[in-house]
Amino acid sequence: MRRTEGLFVLAAFAVSLGLGTLLLVGTLANDTAPRAPTAAAREETRPRIFFDVRQPPPAGALTEAQERVPGAFRTLVPLQRGLSDRARDAAGLLLVVLVTATTLLLAHGPVVSAYRATLGGWRTHLRVLLGGLAVLGLGASGVALAWVVYLGFVATAMRGAAIGVPAALQVGLSTFGVLLVLALLVVAVGFSATAWRLGDALFRWRALARYQPGVPAPLVAVIGAALLYVAWQIPVLGALALVGAVAYALGAVVMSRLDMEGSLA
Repeated sequence: MRRTEGLFVLAAFAVSLGLGTLLLVGTLANDTAPRAPTAAAREETRPRIFFDVRQPPPAGALTEAQERVPGAFRTLVPLQRGLSDRARDAAGLLLVVLVTATTLLLAHGPVVSAYRATLGGWRTHLRVLLGGLAVLGLGASGVALAWVVYLGFVATAMRGAAIGVPAALQVGLSTFGVLLVLALLVVAVGFSATAWRLGDALFRWRALARYQPGVPAPLVAVIGAALLYVAWQIPVLGALALVGAVAYALGAVVMSRLDMEGSLA
């Protein structure tokens, strides 16, 4: 074995040992001793079907987590928690980037059509956003109304049927889950177009305009998606940015379909 290969092996061993230690510390810090649940505890932890006003249990304090870890490993608990938080953020960013890149690859035609529907001035952007908000509001209202009607149907008609209420609820949840997946596919197409449009707007700045011809379109869309994900992390404005991005994505898809049908007519 060469000296360079030995150094690589030693570095890999050190990294694996460090990650294993952090994983062990995280497991020990989150480990709690099992206790026999009482009748009141079983009633308190019973799952609810509808809305539940109970708050989730608070996260354990750092000092409590350090008490579960023996010896010198207690000093690694803050580092492990910080790395866990950063890993969750990185995983979310990676998921957004993967969804954008996959949609650009597998649905390139619909993404291009939605992207072209957003080309224009502020009136075009406002029309796309308002159209998406209208579609989002109508879709949410329709899903909520359909679910209430379905629950009423199950409660009245399926009570004495052979299928039973739990099976009917499971079928309804599966159906709504399929509809949600289809809606997410539409949002993914519009989101890729929205991220692409945002990346174009970013590279139109004077400081970055000279790099625009050499940057491929998928990379521009990925950069726009990363910017949108960063905007979603803002405490108060993040929710507004998320709703705005989803509405704009839906509006881009709807406007592209309307433009396509108008051109065919």
